[in-house]
Amino acid sequence: MKLECDGRIATHLTSRSQQARLITENWFGSVGYCVACTSVRLDASKPNSAARDFSCPLCGQSYELKSSKTVAKKRIVDGAYATMLSRISAQDAPALILLQYHCAADEIQLTWSVKRLVAIHPVFLTPTVVEPRRPLSPHARRAGWQGCNLRIDRIPPEGQISLVEDGIAVDPRSARLLYESSRRLLQIDPASRGWTALALNAVRRVGASKFSLRDIYAQQHIFEEAFPNNRNIEAKIRQQLQVLRDLGYLRFLGSGQYEVAS
Repeated sequence: MKLECDGRIATHLTSRSQQARLITENWFGSVGYCVACTSVRLDASKPNSAARDFSCPLCGQSYELKSSKTVAKKRIVDGAYATMLSRISAQDAPALILLQYHCAADEIQLTWSVKRLVAIHPVFLTPTVVEPRRPLSPHARRAGWQGCNLRIDRIPPEGQISLVEDGIAVDPRSARLLYESSRRLLQIDPASRGWTALALNAVRRVGASKFSLRDIYAQQHIFEEAFPNNRNIEAKIRQQLQVLRDLGYLRFLGSGQYEVAS
């Protein structure tokens, strides 16, 4: 995968953000591939397609590209809140592509390259991840319109699949295997899947192959933030650890002890 971008296509633009969007979209459209199947190309969507910039011509998986100069660690700004929730409810969420670019200037021109590229598996885009922003004021041109943020800090490592890391491309076969592994979560409806994803993320945060129920209880504040109206957090945590066990992520060792299975 060629990681250098063609900056010449944006020389007519004066805004650096507009340049970055045009250049990175052009790059991804020329070298991007589908992580959901074996397609080596993606088709650009029609302008202004809701939560969709590219789609796979073979399997139909859609992709939404988000480019930035820095790595977002907690949340990223997305489009319309209602649109994203609707697509999640319809099991039609896009695979989110997070692209970090590098732009350097020499005596002649700017050079652009891709430093990091991550695919967010759509199975982890749940209502829990979609954070509503305040609606636009009555005096705004689009009065009442409500956007959203995507809480990527609520997505476990399984859902964040590296395609380019530190300027080095990852083997597409490895990326596709990771993508396929998370399909097991599709048997859970999106609303409940938010709990499961949070529980899996909490397990990964422990950072050990064996852990106790108490280790997950210690992260209770994360669940309380995501589900502020729930008064039975500990019971839900126990329930979700059983779900993860049934899905093959965990083994139950007894007496509140667990082991990571994969």
